[in-house]
Amino acid sequence: MTGRLMLSRTAENLYWLGRQLERAENIARMVHVDYHASIESGALVGHVPRTWDALIAATGAAQMFEAVRAGDPERSAADFLVLGRDNPNSIRSVVGAARELARTLRPHISREVWEEVNTLHLSLNSRPSVSEFELYDLCRAIKRAIETVFGLYDNTVLFDEGREWFRCGLFIERADMTSRILDTKYHLLLPAASEVGGPLDRYQWMAILRSASAWEAFRKGNRGEISGTRVVNTLLFDAEFPRSVRFCVRALLRHFGNATGETPPPQRIGPQRLITLLDLDLAAMDTRQAMAIGLHEYLDSLQTRLSEIDQALANDIFRALPTGV
Repeated sequence: MTGRLMLSRTAENLYWLGRQLERAENIARMVHVDYHASIESGALVGHVPRTWDALIAATGAAQMFEAVRAGDPERSAADFLVLGRDNPNSIRSVVGAARELARTLRPHISREVWEEVNTLHLSLNSRPSVSEFELYDLCRAIKRAIETVFGLYDNTVLFDEGREWFRCGLFIERADMTSRILDTKYHLLLPAASEVGGPLDRYQWMAILRSASAWEAFRKGNRGEISGTRVVNTLLFDAEFPRSVRFCVRALLRHFGNATGETPPPQRIGPQRLITLLDLDLAAMDTRQAMAIGLHEYLDSLQTRLSEIDQALANDIFRALPTGV
């Protein structure tokens, strides 16, 4: 049960609208970067890189893609990730889900936001396929369209409870995707010990930063050569970088507090406790400690805790029975 001014179903739909749009924008950015990484890093080291494998793993669709390729060996990773109707996390599927949410939310969003989401959906839905030569421009256009939606939301939608739930969805999705982007580099693209610090290793870290739109921020805050330790610090613990996990969790805590000002404490306390504890743990952690734990293990625990927060929001806020029922 949310505040008195908004139904729980409406709040949940706004939360998921934020999540779906952020997810689509993240996937488009990663495909955009990996398209070049698959070409340039392959030329750099003289073999076919595993960047597409890593990207599919980051979206949680590795097993699904293996099953699809078993029935259709010619199916491209790009088509599966961008336009795949059989992939619930393809950009087309995610934008389609966002469009359906936006349609039900017309009284709570502006006409401009609705039109931009609907236009993007119609554009993607009309495409039968995407060629390798179209991939760069298509993903760039998708990113720009979703960034336009976010800008329109900021400037044309009321500053009310619904806006706060939209932001909660956006920031929890961003934190999750940033952790997944980083995990794929460590878990799937980790080079042999002899290559650590070499050209391929540095190029992959650079691609990870660009996938998270963090390259310029990284260069401004770090002098000297790129390294895994520095990249991990930027993407996980930099409190000033708006796509770091720490920044996103702090923003999630703030927007959750704004959204639940009128929510009864029994419904609010569970999610609030989980978000607050994660925020405190991130503030107390540093890169050295995360590496000592094991980066993959630490990132896995982060993703689990974000999932627990999402589940607590669903159970205690969006689907809670009114007090006294």
